[in-house]
Amino acid sequence: MSPLNIFKRGKKETEEKVEEKKVEEKTLLENLCKGDNELYKALSSTLLLNVEMTRKAGNMDARIGKAQEYEKNKDFARARIEYQVAGELALNEGKAAQVQKLFKRASEIDPSYLGKGVFEFLAKKENAEKAVAVAKEFYGQMERGSQ
Repeated sequence: MSPLNIFKRGKKETEEKVEEKKVEEKTLLENLCKGDNELYKALSSTLLLNVEMTRKAGNMDARIGKAQEYEKNKDFARARIEYQVAGELALNEGKAAQVQKLFKRASEIDPSYLGKGVFEFLAKKENAEKAVAVAKEFYGQMERGSQ
C-alpha cells in the first residue's frame, strides 16, 4: 500500500464523521417544531431575526395602514408584503388572532405569490396558535442566548 492511500482513508473517515455529526445537529427552531415540517416551514420564513429593526420601519398598526393604502391603490404586491410583515410582528407579540387574520389577508391579496402556502397555513386558527406558542419559546430562547 502506498503512503498516499493512508491519507486518503483517514480523510474519508474524517469526512464521514463530520457528515454524521451534521445529521445529528438540529437548529433551535427544528427542535421547537418537534418534527412538524409544515410548522417549521412556515416559521422559518416568518420569524423575525431582528425585531427592533423591523419595528423601526413601523409597528403592526402602521404596517396594516400601509397595506390598506397599497390595496386601495391596487398595488397588491406591496400590500401583501405589508400584511406579511404585520403578521410577523403579531407572531412576535403572541397575538394568534392577528396572525391568523393578517396572513389570511396576505394570501388573498396576492394569490399569484408563490409563498402563499405558508400564509394559508398560518391563516388556520390551530396552526396560528401552534406557531405563536413556538415563536414565544423561540424568541425567549434567542433573548436569553444574546444576554
